[in-house]
Amino acid sequence: MQQLMFQDDQQFWFETLRNLGLVVYGGADVGEVVATASRVASGDYDSWHDAWLSTAKGLEAEARASQPVSARDGLLRASTYYRAAEFFLHGNPHDPRIDHAYRRGVACVRDAIAHLPDITPVEIPYEDTRTPCCTATSTGRQARA
Repeated sequence: MQQLMFQDDQQFWFETLRNLGLVVYGGADVGEVVATASRVASGDYDSWHDAWLSTAKGLEAEARASQPVSARDGLLRASTYYRAAEFFLHGNPHDPRIDHAYRRGVACVRDAIAHLPDITPVEIPYEDTRTPCCTATSTGRQARA
């Protein structure tokens, strides 16, 4: 496939394409991805972070002011964009922007789950921590989600 954006930057194009791939699952929106990517300077990781963080924050605020279905959908997309924001920052694992974007993305997913029917958040103990997970109830059976 010909690169439609970032012709001189395969990494940025691949990550943009990966985000576009989430559209079919409700994890992104074509217009939001294209609009965000168009604000990124090719090869500039800070620009990438700032554009995706801005989209995620705006969408999260809009979702939190919406009715349940729109809130759920918006929060799920915002979580994708928060993940995208921190993706290229891992060259410096101490960059505080990584933790900020990660925590906001996780909060969006957790809050979106509250708007899904028959989903119960659970935590699985593991060593000295707990791993969040969900169970789904479908036609009386429980299944891991």
